[in-house]
Amino acid sequence: MKKPPEFRTLPLAHRLLTAIPFALLLPASTLADTGSERDIKVVARLDDPAQDIAGTTRSLQQRDIAAQAPASLLESLALLPGVDAFEKGGIGGGSYLSIRGGEPNFALVVINGVRVNDPMLSSGGGFDFSLIGPGDAARVDILSGPWSTSYGADALSGVVSIRLGTAQDGSGAAARMGTGSGGRFHVGGRAFLRGKAGALTLAASARDTNDYHAGSSSEGQLAMFAASPELGSAIGLDLFGFYSASQSEGFPEDSGGPELAVLRDSEMRDRRQIALGASASTAISSHMEAQLRASWGQSTFQSSSPGIAPGVLDGVPPISSDSRFDRLELVSSLSWSPAESFAASIGASFVHEDGQSDGVVDFGFPIPASYALSRSLPGLFATASLALPAGATLHTGLRADFPESGPDRFTPRAGLTVPLGQSGFTLAANYARGFKQPSFFALGFPLIANPDLLPETSTTYDGGISWASADGNWTASAVAYRSVYRDLIDFDPDRFTNINRTRVTAKGFELAASGQWNRLRLLGNLTYLSSRSADEAPLRFRPEWKGTASLEWAPHERVTVRIDGRFNGEFLDSSVATGFQTIDGFTTLDAQVSVVLRPGLELRAALRNLTGKSHYRTIGTPEPGRNTFISLHGSL
Repeated sequence: MKKPPEFRTLPLAHRLLTAIPFALLLPASTLADTGSERDIKVVARLDDPAQDIAGTTRSLQQRDIAAQAPASLLESLALLPGVDAFEKGGIGGGSYLSIRGGEPNFALVVINGVRVNDPMLSSGGGFDFSLIGPGDAARVDILSGPWSTSYGADALSGVVSIRLGTAQDGSGAAARMGTGSGGRFHVGGRAFLRGKAGALTLAASARDTNDYHAGSSSEGQLAMFAASPELGSAIGLDLFGFYSASQSEGFPEDSGGPELAVLRDSEMRDRRQIALGASASTAISSHMEAQLRASWGQSTFQSSSPGIAPGVLDGVPPISSDSRFDRLELVSSLSWSPAESFAASIGASFVHEDGQSDGVVDFGFPIPASYALSRSLPGLFATASLALPAGATLHTGLRADFPESGPDRFTPRAGLTVPLGQSGFTLAANYARGFKQPSFFALGFPLIANPDLLPETSTTYDGGISWASADGNWTASAVAYRSVYRDLIDFDPDRFTNINRTRVTAKGFELAASGQWNRLRLLGNLTYLSSRSADEAPLRFRPEWKGTASLEWAPHERVTVRIDGRFNGEFLDSSVATGFQTIDGFTTLDAQVSVVLRPGLELRAALRNLTGKSHYRTIGTPEPGRNTFISLHGSL
């Protein structure tokens, strides 16, 4: 039986902060300083609240996302330092994205500011990246380290912020279509409208990998809108929504893939995601602004797995499931900046999550595996930034969350940046803590559920140095970090349930550089990671060394040539058929040529895996060999 929530009386300060959302509902004319209202321009932001806090942020623009003509957005994200990303078991398998050695469910994923992680997934609350095609993303930002202070629960190792696009200056339209090896294709279009009434973006796309990846396939569809109505200079409003669906099939995870799986039937997966978001801002005075952000998301997931035959490890019975998850999030804040050297904000948040799953496990006879859970998480937060002498800046923040069960959670964050005169060098150091509530799957899946699980937590220290040339054409950075993850949730075969078992320490460094010289552009990074579990449990998919290098050359104003290379050191993996195995490292090389046929019309041709050398990301599932993709992009 579900344990009823415990209701507690909050201290006076907490109750005052919780009242912020109601203050935001007052008319702007009531709250605003009428003497300065006409001089204030407010812009609502659906974007991430942590953009103005010191931290390590890596970004991918559309040109870099599309450079390799990737079949998955994860392929592009793997170009960033400190990030390892791929599909487990092929393009139709489960998504794996690790930031600085953290588990995939330790990374919070937001799309235009709306969180989309699904705690009903057996992975413990990750996101299925098959829902977003690489051509759909206009920009992706990766924020490394714990960000619970700004986002609340779930951001243990970092944040993946995906922007699907907003209206550009003026009005226009764009379309793309492409096809490649194995019948892989994508099509998509986008329209931008901007006028006196505001701005509007509409977009839609479809994609299918067909026979691109042996033993695995994925198709998807997406539609989105983003709007910014013009409501006056002192009021800002952003609206956003998207619907996405994906259908995929492949061998079950850890089965050994097309080379080793004994049972040859495919696992079928059907995913749907809906997300809606709104952000409203109003000026209270020339130094104070109030904001209210609201979002709602729903994800559904249907799967049917044939099971895995026993091998070195015990087999897995056939499992079918049908789950639905809903999340409502409200965030309100007051920002105050009385001087250029100081800014502060206080706010309150409320998250309600509700999930239910109907499933069957077939042990030769059907065993129902259905459950339903819900929970709410109120929180309070405060942040401040202070300009110090010599151009240094101090950023601080503290958040308090109040789970329905268990102790209150406090997550601080502090960062310091110090420019070294006019040299272009800047020193930075950060400290942060985060926490993640147990997933609904770990708490409720009947055969292994444990309702007494503790939240997982993390503590991270990082520091480094960055440099930028005076003209901004050349940049370089070096960052070292140490993260400790505690109370990790794991399955205990002796007790046959989930438990808080262990502590994992991840430490390493990230080097990155970029440069632009005439028509030549260079990008590169190198990552070292050392991760260790306190109980010596083997950790999968964590290569010590990985890196990327890209060269882009424009020999003519209408022609661009790009070469992308990456290497990945050896790593551990496991399958039921083989147990733990060390997978050899690999190196890949991709090339792309783009030609502007006429203004607004561009042809791109990509040759991927130039060497054609076979390599693996998971046991028994070879990655595609040499393959091509040709696409046409038009705009007006």
